[in-house]
Amino acid sequence: MTNPETITNAAHHTVSGVFVQILKKHEIRHVFGLPAAQMAMIMDGISRDPYFRYVTTRHEEAAGHMAHAAHLVTGEMAMCFGTTGAGAANLVPGVAAAWADNIPMLVVTPSNQVNAIDPDFDQLQHLDHMALYRPITKWSAQIRSAERAPELIERAIAIARSGRPGPVHLDIPCDVGTWKCTYDLDSIPILTPPRPVPASTDLDRVVRLLREAKRPLLLAGGGVARSGATTQFREFAALTGIPFMTTAKALGVADFAAPNYIGSCVFWGGRAVVRACAEADVILAIGCKFSTWIPIHKPPLLNLPRGQKIIQIDIDDGMLGKNVPVTLGLVGDARETLTALNNTFAGTQAFAFPAGWVQDLAKDRLDYLAEIDAVAETGATGNGTPNTAAFVRELARIMPPGAIISMDGGQVASWEMTYMQPRDPRHLAHSAGMGHMGFGIPAAIGAKIAHPDKPVIAITGDGAAGLTIQELETAARCGVKIVAVVFNDSAWGCYLPLEVHVFHNIRFGSTLTNVDFARVAEGFGCNGEQIDTVAQLAPALDRALKADKTTVLNVITTFTPHPMDSYWGLATQGINLVPSA
Repeated sequence: MTNPETITNAAHHTVSGVFVQILKKHEIRHVFGLPAAQMAMIMDGISRDPYFRYVTTRHEEAAGHMAHAAHLVTGEMAMCFGTTGAGAANLVPGVAAAWADNIPMLVVTPSNQVNAIDPDFDQLQHLDHMALYRPITKWSAQIRSAERAPELIERAIAIARSGRPGPVHLDIPCDVGTWKCTYDLDSIPILTPPRPVPASTDLDRVVRLLREAKRPLLLAGGGVARSGATTQFREFAALTGIPFMTTAKALGVADFAAPNYIGSCVFWGGRAVVRACAEADVILAIGCKFSTWIPIHKPPLLNLPRGQKIIQIDIDDGMLGKNVPVTLGLVGDARETLTALNNTFAGTQAFAFPAGWVQDLAKDRLDYLAEIDAVAETGATGNGTPNTAAFVRELARIMPPGAIISMDGGQVASWEMTYMQPRDPRHLAHSAGMGHMGFGIPAAIGAKIAHPDKPVIAITGDGAAGLTIQELETAARCGVKIVAVVFNDSAWGCYLPLEVHVFHNIRFGSTLTNVDFARVAEGFGCNGEQIDTVAQLAPALDRALKADKTTVLNVITTFTPHPMDSYWGLATQGINLVPSA
């Protein structure tokens, strides 16, 4: 908790001063952004106060990704900001990724003077920030008076944390931030978001449906990770013995050694996951919104099997039945609901579904692991440049216990999600909802600032790394030490198959030049090292972890198709790709 001595009960001074005091009241200490003259007083107040972990970035997008990651690894809400107009626009990708991942985040932009913005005078940097942020935030408000400023700041923070969390946006005209403001910090209490639990009669229905099932399946979504329900989910899976899987947002929730674990990250989890989704007669999904990558009810490619019953439990009633037809939809917080279910099952008779259901899925999983290992083995032992699968498998093997993994988007993400096994979802930063390329390096920096005592390793491709590579300067300037592993195949890997196999067009734009990221890192004041063989990776990672500053490992590899790549069709169905000539 915040030391009460660091907060004055009555904050007198300005809207900017009150804003800073309210941040401390709600323990929002991680603040990321790019300098903005229009909110200079807020920046000055935060940067002078040792309570805050304050970092200015090289690009506003990175500020959003850093705030995103700081929440993922701590559970704490963070703040990001960008200046009027151009800065606010640059910040959008970082906020959109947080919106897609349901991340509570305070997004702050300044505007021109309040009397010049509605209607505007076409001043320098004018932009309608409210219209810009409304589609990607839970709430967007502009502070136009000193009297209402404290109320709106308090409300924004409460909205971000309530129900299904998400980013909120406050716009503060530059003159309003300087206006005199008095506020008693105790006048609005800190509200703890409620954790709803379904009625006991509804939980009895869940139990009955599961007990009647012949082929039950458990699915943990990101809501399980967000609510801190990892222990409760593992206990429930162990009590029932039901086969279980997780989404990408819930990677780390599973006990990977459990006999009834069948895979994570949905179709990247492998054949057992796809089969289970198709053959289960009852699916219990907790904290899951059934996004694109879940192979359930994605017509016309994947139609709901006849008789399949889906039980969906989510904290947001608006998600119930939105993306799949449900037999039973219940509003409930994942942690409290699983606790109630565990209490119900504790000491009761074991489930009676056929043992062959688990055994067959376990065999499918072993067969899939052998299949992907064969890809990695070929890439490690054959002639020429090793493939991505071989390198990622080795990186997973040598990953330090307790390390935080920052996973970028792109083709390398498929291999990351195949091989990486974080011991807890708090050890993972990944933009699963938007699949944002460029997330990896800034997210790793944000995670390291939040957990300076833990090793943090970013895994990215050369395309994704190039999008936010400038943040290596942020790491060097702030003394933040991460390890960035760049898998460099000189291509936009997700799209290379279109260039080579569909359109047969070398001008398509998927091929990149070979960038020496090791030398680039040195130019930013970091260490750099090139890796050409799988055997070089372990000693290089050891040196990087022992170094006194950020290190980039430039891993020269070849494009590697994934055995489950055909399921990209879930995102592209209905698109008939035909060469134009």
